Amino acid sequence: MTKRLINEALRIVRIYWGKTQADLASTLGVSQSYISEVEKGKREVTMDLLGRYSRELRVPMSSLMLFAEEIEGAPPMTRGRLFMAGKALDLLRKLIPDDLEETV
Repeated sequence: MTKRLINEALRIVRIYWGKTQADLASTLGVSQSYISEVEKGKREVTMDLLGRYSRELRVPMSSLMLFAEEIEGAPPMTRGRLFMAGKALDLLRKLIPDDLEETV
């Protein structure tokens, strides 16, 4: 199984909020090893787990779902990278606290 963008996105959002895998596992009701396996791409991300990440880390599930989508075909490498970099930036912008948005 290869690591997908969704696995990395979940890790990035967890780290952004300053949560350890153990912290998040405790609040999500799963083991730390389960979180680790998901983030490493060794386990598939279920819709249930995605919803729990969404609620706990205050990220719209629709934003996380973007990273679960496969890009069809084989786009030129630079185009695909630019597309995903843009989506990652959009996700990070949504995480900016409301009181800081005006300065960004």
